[in-house]
Amino acid sequence: MSSVGCDERRFDERYRVTGGDVFLEIEREALGTDYQANGYTTREQADEIGELLDLGPGRRLLDLGSGCGWPGLHLARRHGCAVVSADPAPSGAATAAARARRDRIDQHASVIARGEALPFGPETFDAIVHVDVTC
Repeated sequence: MSSVGCDERRFDERYRVTGGDVFLEIEREALGTDYQANGYTTREQADEIGELLDLGPGRRLLDLGSGCGWPGLHLARRHGCAVVSADPAPSGAATAAARARRDRIDQHASVIARGEALPFGPETFDAIVHVDVTC
């Protein structure tokens, strides 16, 4: 158990399982996405968040508890903003980094595994998201 009360092993297992074909098909049907989402935020809701945050080129987004990259990577791809994704489970961060490369947004996406002591100063980000975060 880490200092933020998150059992990394449980999330590592969850991220491993959600990458299977059956889980991805369920996610596509229920949420409209295939990011191995570990929550309930739909694509429509994520898109609305992006609009409300006024994301776009030149803007920076921090996605806390990003899991495998949902919705931060989607928002970066859709709106052209830069994103930093942080998740306490190393496997979630690794999956998010692979997804950023696959979506060809890795030049605008940074993925880190830990969020307790982020090395950023004030006003580094224009917006912060944290959807379906449980720890």
